[in-house]
Amino acid sequence: MKLTTKFTLWYFGIMLVVLLIGGAIVYYEIQWKISRVEVVRHERLNDIIAQQIRQGGNYEEHPTRKRATVRLIPVDSVPAGVSSFYTRGIGWNPEFQANEYRLVVTSFYTINGAHYKVSTYSFIPSFYQLLPGVVDSFKWILLLLLVLVVISSGLISKYILAPFKRTIRVIQSFDLKQQDQLRLPVTRTSEFRELNEFLKKMTDKAREDYQSLKEFTENASHELQTPTAIIRGKLDLLMESEIRDEQAILIAETQNALERLSRIHSSLTLLTKLENREYATKEPVNISRLAKEAIASFEELIQMKSLTLYTDIAENIYIPLHASLADLLLTNLISNAIRHNSIVEGRGSIRMILHSEGLVIANTGREPQVPTNELFERFKKGNPGSDSIGIGLAIVRQICDLSGFDILYEFRSGYHVLAISFQSRTSASKLLQNLSVSLS
Repeated sequence: MKLTTKFTLWYFGIMLVVLLIGGAIVYYEIQWKISRVEVVRHERLNDIIAQQIRQGGNYEEHPTRKRATVRLIPVDSVPAGVSSFYTRGIGWNPEFQANEYRLVVTSFYTINGAHYKVSTYSFIPSFYQLLPGVVDSFKWILLLLLVLVVISSGLISKYILAPFKRTIRVIQSFDLKQQDQLRLPVTRTSEFRELNEFLKKMTDKAREDYQSLKEFTENASHELQTPTAIIRGKLDLLMESEIRDEQAILIAETQNALERLSRIHSSLTLLTKLENREYATKEPVNISRLAKEAIASFEELIQMKSLTLYTDIAENIYIPLHASLADLLLTNLISNAIRHNSIVEGRGSIRMILHSEGLVIANTGREPQVPTNELFERFKKGNPGSDSIGIGLAIVRQICDLSGFDILYEFRSGYHVLAISFQSRTSASKLLQNLSVSLS
């Protein structure tokens, strides 16, 4: 939900509460004002009738005589300190033949030593007569306020929040590899200025850290290559000289450890580049062609291990992935399927399915000793005794995260199954169901 929409809903809710309270106040205020005006009018009318009595005139000739009552009362019936009072209640209106809200005003006078009680009454609007008008009025007020709030929220979003939106667009286009400093829009709003200052400091620090890390990685990679090459050359010279069998075994083990160190170094360097997003997607790559080429390059190794290969590769499947990463992804998956393959019940096989929805590679093998989701972590291996360095699947996972692909690793029916969904609307688990992978 957008910020302006939240503001609009909050303002509308506050206005609704205020209008409900205000409506009740207005209603009671109107009713009190009407009653008060009528009381004053009737008090004046009572004074006129009393004056006519005082002058000896006939008050019954007054136009309001039908709603006036004059009575002589004993002195003990006159309330002390009260000249008049009024009462309200439901009364019968003979003119309209209906019960209506009636206001009665009673005044007390002493005329020529006699005490008089003068009462007049009139019918005023009741609660139920006033309420519809008040409600209708506030409906229109609420509608008008709602229109004004919606219009004002649009103006706020367009003008007041414009610097914030420009800042968001600049941040979205920010790249750690760019050399220029982040240029954020100038604004007079103090909160936006503070935000821009913080973002500028943060991005400058992130760029400096990235450059430092990049230089360290490049320097470490360069510096390690020379001693590694020297050690490898010295070991080759030792192997060509006259040595005993025990020494040859030690030299071979040293060469294996050196090759392992070299692979770890190359893999970690590649992971660092992937995490820093140094591989930008330029144009869709034909992964169908790359998959066939990758299988052809491993064909001899597959035959050497007496593995059966089943493929179902659709033609001309294009995915948004850097060509180097696509080749690396396929190479790691196929080499893992070969390296960790084992003959189960007299069979060893690899199955590869590539459709527009995604890619599935399955191979026979022993059940992993750790949960399959943990095998995507660095240096995590399903079989601790394996000669694998445990980074291949971490690279595969990093490539999928970089490209927005969903990946799933399962072990079922004696098969290690890796599924990669190319489409955001289709998960990897749903991909396995859609492709109906047969492992029998």
